[in-house]
Order: sequence, then structure tokens, then C-alpha cells
Amino acid sequence: MSLIRELKDHSEIQQIQELQAQVWGRSELDIVPQGLTVAFIYQGGLVAAAYEGPEMIGFVMGIPTADPRKQHSHMLGVLPEYRGSDVAVQLKRFQRDWCLSRGIDTVVWSYDPLRSVNANFNVRKLGAVVREYHPNLYGQMSGVNAGVDSDRVIAEWNLLDPQVYQRIYAPPVTPDIQHLPCINMGLDNQLNLQDPTLLYQLPEDFGALLKDDLEAAKQVRAAGREALTHYLRQGYTITDFVRQQGNFYLLTREKPRP
Repeated sequence: MSLIRELKDHSEIQQIQELQAQVWGRSELDIVPQGLTVAFIYQGGLVAAAYEGPEMIGFVMGIPTADPRKQHSHMLGVLPEYRGSDVAVQLKRFQRDWCLSRGIDTVVWSYDPLRSVNANFNVRKLGAVVREYHPNLYGQMSGVNAGVDSDRVIAEWNLLDPQVYQRIYAPPVTPDIQHLPCINMGLDNQLNLQDPTLLYQLPEDFGALLKDDLEAAKQVRAAGREALTHYLRQGYTITDFVRQQGNFYLLTREKPRP
């Protein structure tokens, strides 16, 4: 298990800038600067890092919001060679404990809804749910996100929900989804489904598609925007992610249709 601790010293915080470049391949314009990171801490935010021996291998950054019981988790990054380990989950556990000890019971953050690795981590492993879709939230970005609109969904992490505690310590068995209707077949969406639970299939590897075929990635982005925006507005919530002969979101209708 890695050592995780909160950062205060500016010399340690400087390493966060270096990690951002290594994790996302960002240009200097997209990296959160050291001074702003210090300001987050000064205003009651969280900046914590994971260490393997003396080496910083990951970090999490959370900032206050207008709601004193809610934190915005602005960034979480782990060095490429540690992806697939439990370092990211350890960082989120640390963040959960840190927040609860300060009366914060909800954490929110944005992520690209088409990246299955992020979907699996945020929804399946952490137990976050999704109710909001924001087209091109950050405008055009650099590094691994360059080339397509920066569409993002908002993960809502209810720290007091028993499901969240279960997911971060003992994930449940994968549900059988073969009988559920699927919203999309390739780029074609069905926008008239009304079943209590629906599937949406994500690309096998959106990052690879973006790198190898930009026009195809743009088409997949547009199709995903249409389908997910529609069903979230109809009262569906993304409640799970399943890898079962493909990558699928489970969308559950939580409130009556208008």
C-alpha cells in the first residue's frame, strides 16, 4: 500500500505540476500552476499525494464550493506505470475520510463519459452517479484530450451512501445485463425507450480512436452527446458501469417522466 499524505510545503506542491504533464501530456497552458494550487489549500481545499518510497506517484486535488458540505474534486492523476493498481482508489479513500472529518458529505467532479477506464473507476469502483451532461465544458484542450470537444459529465459522490463505502472496499458482483435494451447501435441512437433500466455502449477505447481516427472520434462524441443528454433530461441517472461483451453504462429512471 502506498503512503498517502496531505501536502502543505510549496516544494512538494511543485511536483504536482510535473505529474500533470506526465499523466495527461498537457501543454503548460493547461497545467494548474503552483500559486493557484497553494491558494486552493489556503481556502480550505485538499491537495494530497501518494508515494512509493520517496517518489510521488499520484495526487488528488479538491477545492471548496459555494456549498460548505460539497467539495469539487478538480484532479486525480496517477503515473502511467501505476495505472491498474489500487493507488487511485487509495487516494479517493483518503479524500473521503478527509472530507467527512470536516463535515463535507458530497464530492463532485467532471470526466469524459466516453472513456471506459474513467467510467469504470468513477461509477463502478467508487459508486458515483451521473445526472448532468455538459457539452464542450472546458473548450479545446491539449494532450490526450486534443481534437474533440471536451464534453463532460458530472460524477456525484455521496460519501454517506452505503453503496459508496461498499464499492471502495468490496465491489459487488457484476450484474447480468443481457436482457436490457440498449440505446445505441453504433452511431444510431434510439431516443424513444422508456424501460426502467437502459444500456448505453461506450467505445472499446475512445483514447485510441481519438489518436488513430479523429473524424470517427468526433462522430462518436456527437452520438454520445445526443443520447446521454436526451436520457439524462428524461430523468435517467447513470448508476453503474459493466464490462460484459463490451463497455456499458446502466441508466436507471429515478423519477417520473414529465
